[in-house]
Amino acid sequence: MNIRTSMYRIVFLMIALPFLLFSLITTYIYSSGLQNALIESLHVVATTHVTEMTDFCEQQKDYMTMIGTMDISRAAMKGSLDKDLCMYLDNMLYSRVESLSYLNTFALIDSDYRVVACSEEHSTFANDGIDSLIKSMGDQDFFFSDILIDGQGNKTLVAIARIDEQGETLGYSLMEINLDFYEGIRERAELWNDATFYLLDGRQQIISAGTSEEGRDNFVTSAAERKDYIKNYESIDFVKNPQGYFQYKVGGKDYITYYSNVKYTHWLVLLTVSMDNYLSQKYVYYILAFFMISLCTILAFRIGSFVSKRIVHPIKSISSTLTDIRESQDYSLRVSVERKDEIGRLAVEVNNLIDYIETENLYKAQQRRLLQQKAEQDALTKVLNKERISQYLQEALDRHCSENTEMAVLFLDIDDFKIFNDKYGHHVGDQVLLFLTSLLTRESEGTVGRVGGDEFLVIIEKPDNVRSLDQCLRQIEEKAGSSFVIRGSDCCLPIYCCIGAVRIDFAVMEGETLSAEKAIGLADSAMYRVKNNGKNGHLILEYPGSETANT
Repeated sequence: MNIRTSMYRIVFLMIALPFLLFSLITTYIYSSGLQNALIESLHVVATTHVTEMTDFCEQQKDYMTMIGTMDISRAAMKGSLDKDLCMYLDNMLYSRVESLSYLNTFALIDSDYRVVACSEEHSTFANDGIDSLIKSMGDQDFFFSDILIDGQGNKTLVAIARIDEQGETLGYSLMEINLDFYEGIRERAELWNDATFYLLDGRQQIISAGTSEEGRDNFVTSAAERKDYIKNYESIDFVKNPQGYFQYKVGGKDYITYYSNVKYTHWLVLLTVSMDNYLSQKYVYYILAFFMISLCTILAFRIGSFVSKRIVHPIKSISSTLTDIRESQDYSLRVSVERKDEIGRLAVEVNNLIDYIETENLYKAQQRRLLQQKAEQDALTKVLNKERISQYLQEALDRHCSENTEMAVLFLDIDDFKIFNDKYGHHVGDQVLLFLTSLLTRESEGTVGRVGGDEFLVIIEKPDNVRSLDQCLRQIEEKAGSSFVIRGSDCCLPIYCCIGAVRIDFAVMEGETLSAEKAIGLADSAMYRVKNNGKNGHLILEYPGSETANT
């Protein structure tokens, strides 16, 4: 039995004037509570999709900035690359475009708008309009354009990242992106019934619009029909109020639209819901109350109590739960489902929406962890990269200093690695790097990082290995010289290395601290002494105090 039928039966049985007054009050509370619940729900949905788009922008920004700051890219922007390296850079950008369905073109231009690299054939200068795009970018380091039309008449978007060097703009990296990614956001949107998703650029052009089942290329109403909408929309100061909602009428129907801006763009996300379907019961209650004015009697308290329990309390419970979720960001909260009528089904739908948002948040957290891991790893060997191993070394030095314990730092360089690569090929050189990474990790039981093409930094913290450092290094040299076999063959090749080591004893340093730069410098100096002394050996320095050398 639904709420409307229950109300009709009670009114028929009670026929009370107090019911009229109470029904007017409770209808107003019901309408206000439902509107608040709608606004809260639209806010949660909009925030989810804005976060997804912001994360997408952040990913493109990080990658574009990384490509733009590579030495080869900077050299291209300065015009100091030869033809072969220019072709290599073009091919790298082409591979990126081929791997991503939403990406049409990837290009690098210098500060004079000359195209220095591109994923497709390119002219000397960038197309007309690049200056206005950079002007729209302003002082930002990264920007997503409004909708542009390419040479084939297709809608496209351009992401642009500024590349600086010593405070001066060296050039820009640009990505031409199709609208498929944003269509996917619309298709995944969990919307209320009769709700519509709009993603508009700064010129009110549609990037993506429609429902989860059906997309739209244009507004379904004329400008004249949207007169009230346009009036309310244009009255908003989006700079002071980047998020909010407004109400209006179109075709005699009431609508509410929640809006939110998108970082790095001039875009807006809008979620629109028709209020008529949700407020229709209010008018039924008004008519019913007016009809009952001539039949009033007693027993109002019971009726009022029933209405409060069946309508007002559940709506407030839904609104309160959504408010708690928004303020605490705790998506484990759920609306209590106590009945199977319309309010109960509303609670179920709200819970389904929260389930979806919670799942999306967990997925995004996992993606962020993976991106963080990739940012700290060397692409080939999967050990820590130069920046992360230096950071980890400083953390280890501080930790051992506070504990007054020993540790060791190794700096390893493969002898004549360039000649080795030229003789056997880079694929064998990569196998050598992977073999040596595994050997260092296994024998030293320490933390390994790649700091250059054939240079590695190893941090040893295990007390037994620190004390028996000379034996550990001899094991590494012995196995490097006898255990490497080229994959797919029986050919065993010796690998010779120069290893510089510094053993640090904080117990005798009397509170003296040591920086990562100095520790690396000591190990590097020891390594070069080995290299200058004929290569293929190791040297251990004791810090502080007198030096002991083992070669």
